[in-house]
Amino acid sequence: MVLVTGATGFIGRSLGRALSHAGAPWRPYSGRMSSAQSLRAELEGVETVIHLAGAEARGNNRLLQHVDVAGTQRLIEEARRAGVGRLIVPSRLNADPHAVQPLLRAKGEVERLVQRSGIPYTIVRSATLFGRDDRFSEIIFSLALWSWPLAWAPGGGKAPMQPMWVEDYAHCLLRTLDRPATLDRIVTVAGAERLSYRDILLTILRVTERPRILLPLPPKMARRSAAVLLGWWRWPPVSRYFMDRFFMPEVTDLDAVQRQFGFQPARFRETITYLNRGGMRRRLFRK
Repeated sequence: MVLVTGATGFIGRSLGRALSHAGAPWRPYSGRMSSAQSLRAELEGVETVIHLAGAEARGNNRLLQHVDVAGTQRLIEEARRAGVGRLIVPSRLNADPHAVQPLLRAKGEVERLVQRSGIPYTIVRSATLFGRDDRFSEIIFSLALWSWPLAWAPGGGKAPMQPMWVEDYAHCLLRTLDRPATLDRIVTVAGAERLSYRDILLTILRVTERPRILLPLPPKMARRSAAVLLGWWRWPPVSRYFMDRFFMPEVTDLDAVQRQFGFQPARFRETITYLNRGGMRRRLFRK
């Protein structure tokens, strides 16, 4: 039995479909990460936990510590008591407990907790994920719709990235279940093409047929603009975490998925037709 925390989230929805399609016995965790009692009850009879629950979308450092770090520690404590045989935990490229960026620092702290847990584990680091209902490609497109006739290019849009389709990432998580070679390892995956933010933005504008004039924004100005215009929202669409990814490389081996999981990831242009559905202008205002 596989227990999935955060099963209703962006990754969780794709993973749930992949698990069901593969016929794997699984169930979503329905309690709160802060509730030891709920964890204890739902971990009974569970062999593997895929721990997706996190607070990245909220853009709040305090919640990162409460949900991601403290929540993982509580999960580990209860998983030990329940005799769970394996933890599978997503993370991010460049995760480091000493990182300057709060998100990467929290992810690094989570990795360290998992590695020291005494429970067999697999940590699957990824580049930025995209897909329907994401907080990446849909935010970029929605911002371009609101900023007509311009489109922002933070840092000049030069930072290299390897965005990965969320469905491909879900299949990587699924395939770790029957790959003993991934035990007690950090596995790194990403898309098979290296793109700058400028490339990503231009591809989105071409696929959606919405021409714009690109407006380069220096890093400090981009962060300040996001903080002033959007930082007061409870669920900010453009948080510091969103902006940070545009100012440092987020790349790994181009053949990482093919080499470790035996399939070629989908290309960015081929999988973003979901951006052509209606209501995209309102995506900035959703929770």
